[in-house]
Amino acid sequence: MATVADGKTEYSNYHPSSIEKSETRCQQILECRRQIKSWQDKLNRLLVEQERYFKLAKLRCSAGSTEIHSTWSNLSWSEKQDKEFILAALESKELPLELKSFDEDVFPLHIRTDPEIFMARVHHESFEVAFRDYAGLVVPRTLCDDKNIMLEVVQRQPMVVESMPDHWRDDPDIFRSVLKHQDLPWKLLQYFSKEIRSDAELMLAVFQHRDSELSWMGDCSERLRDDKVFFINAVDKFRSHCTKRTVEGYIKLRNHNEKPENQVLRYASQRLRSDFDVVMSCVRQSGMNLEHASDDLRGNDKIVMAACAQDYTASMYSLPLGLEISFLEHYDFARSIIADVSAETLKLSLDKHGDEDEQFCLDSILNENLDWSMIPETFRSDTKFVSEAAKFLSWRRWEALPLEMKRNVQIASALVESTYIDREIIWDVLHKCPEVLSDRKLVMDLIANHQVFHIDDLHRLVITNSVIDIPNDKGLMLHAVKHHPRLWKHCSEELRGDNDILIAVAEASSNSLQIVPSTYQLDHPEFVACVIQKHVGRKFFESPGKIKRMYNSMLREMWHNRAVAMAWLEAGGKWSNFDFPPAFSEDGEMILTATKHFWAEFRWASDRLKSVKAFVIQALAVDARIIRFVSEELFFDHNVVMAAFSTDVRAIEFYAEGDDQSFAFLVSFAKKIRRRLLESRTFIDEFIGSAKCPSAENVDCNLSMLNQGPVMLATYEDKIASYAGILHEEEELARYESTSHHLAAWGI
Repeated sequence: MATVADGKTEYSNYHPSSIEKSETRCQQILECRRQIKSWQDKLNRLLVEQERYFKLAKLRCSAGSTEIHSTWSNLSWSEKQDKEFILAALESKELPLELKSFDEDVFPLHIRTDPEIFMARVHHESFEVAFRDYAGLVVPRTLCDDKNIMLEVVQRQPMVVESMPDHWRDDPDIFRSVLKHQDLPWKLLQYFSKEIRSDAELMLAVFQHRDSELSWMGDCSERLRDDKVFFINAVDKFRSHCTKRTVEGYIKLRNHNEKPENQVLRYASQRLRSDFDVVMSCVRQSGMNLEHASDDLRGNDKIVMAACAQDYTASMYSLPLGLEISFLEHYDFARSIIADVSAETLKLSLDKHGDEDEQFCLDSILNENLDWSMIPETFRSDTKFVSEAAKFLSWRRWEALPLEMKRNVQIASALVESTYIDREIIWDVLHKCPEVLSDRKLVMDLIANHQVFHIDDLHRLVITNSVIDIPNDKGLMLHAVKHHPRLWKHCSEELRGDNDILIAVAEASSNSLQIVPSTYQLDHPEFVACVIQKHVGRKFFESPGKIKRMYNSMLREMWHNRAVAMAWLEAGGKWSNFDFPPAFSEDGEMILTATKHFWAEFRWASDRLKSVKAFVIQALAVDARIIRFVSEELFFDHNVVMAAFSTDVRAIEFYAEGDDQSFAFLVSFAKKIRRRLLESRTFIDEFIGSAKCPSAENVDCNLSMLNQGPVMLATYEDKIASYAGILHEEEELARYESTSHHLAAWGI
């Protein structure tokens, strides 16, 4: 018992057992504190580990450039130097800027020379784009001796052969790997050894490549340049891979042949330059190869004719000079060169073949050296011939025509109908022969030709001068506004309000909202919706200027119209909460349409819609990430969460990085998923699998109800599984498997 005397406390009757109890209590307090600290430390370690796992999962799952840049920038400096984080980022579709350049100022040597990281960079889809010009790409020396790495690198970026170690320059596998790329390094063969350049099979593969050049023949070995079979095959393969690509191939072949270094015969041995078959193959590829043929073959009629037919300028290398003139007697030869020959040769050709051959004269019009006086008089005075020739007439030749020809309606009509209309000629035709404007079809052709007229010229020269009352002609004005929407202002008062005319204006131009008056737009919102449907799309929204012009040209009242707002959302426009009325937030169709383009637009849905389970599941099928915005009740609903997690791994992020309640739910949910999967596997493997199914030899079964045959076995299997509450349907099982896999990606 304690007493107080003189300010001091004295204890009496103190029992020893109380001391033991106190000591025990104190020891228990210390032990509890120790355990609390131990568990707290363990919790902190687990949280750090889990946070690391979440960051890695987020890097791998990032889809767009904004996501990956945001996730990467939130990492610490040490995490950005961590191999595991770098590899995770390299698994995403887009890359942060640091991983694209891989600067030595950012990453230490051991990271830049790590084989696994380097190969992950090489296999990333952005690799070829990032190093398209070979700038910044360096293969570490420690990796250059690894053949598998070099095979992958040269296939993705062939320019690496320029700096690769010498022992790879005679490796056929490295060479074949380079040829797999669509673009080859300039002077490719110079980077490889003589052994490679002496391999006929490899060299033929080079000339069959779409990016090869015949000048590379000069880098082939001397043995191959003296091999007739190889030389002819190489030239033929090159020509075939060019011309088989139609127009593009012919353009490439023409540009290729214009370079002197690509005259392949210059690289042939002296023996092959005297070989008829080799020289014929070469001049068919490029006539200019005639320069490098032997003197005997430069005087051979067949060789010179083939060379001039391919390129008439090759005639300067014939022996004797002017030999090709003697070939003009051959009609097919003369016609094949008619478009490219000089004025003198053209005149000789026309004198020999033009008097009675109309098509020959028409072909000659394509020659820029043609003077109209070279055409035989019988054709120059023939209206039908001039009408055909008018389609290709230049201003100089048009001026050479007599006045009566210029005023001929048939000739003027042919000019107007032509695709190759010279603006100056058409203007002259309309002044000298205005009768053409009485033909509806010709007027429509003139209106449709964008190359000839500006809007004001079209109105001044065609609409006002035509004998047809074009402003009141609905058919013509409908045709006109389809090609020139601003011609709407030249319609008659009646046609300006015509629905067909206005719809044509809407379809023709995204600026039609600035053309059509506001009063009509207010009365006809379908017109505004039509403009949006025709001219607004994903690419449209990539141009801020276009978006601003379209938005500014819209009347504010139009946003309250559901059809207009719906057209905007369907085209990829964002939800305008400032312009849309509150009622639109209750419109499930509009919310789903907006969500298709931007998943975060689901946040504008009303609280009621966010609580409707059927609607939320429907929205989850569009984009599972909308789970972030659903009501709290549905956020923890098993079926809703299953629909989200089985569809998109990114939906788990909003639980993994949430509060304790979200994480606890996530762990519990994962346990349920794995337990159901285990039950299903056990049921299939043990219960049904252990059943002794009936067969031809043994009709007995340890489950009597399964003795009715294999068909009934499958039926009872489904019934038993359903009764036991076990997953058995293939589709449902697949959803559970997908969910489990996605949870594992986040370390759950």
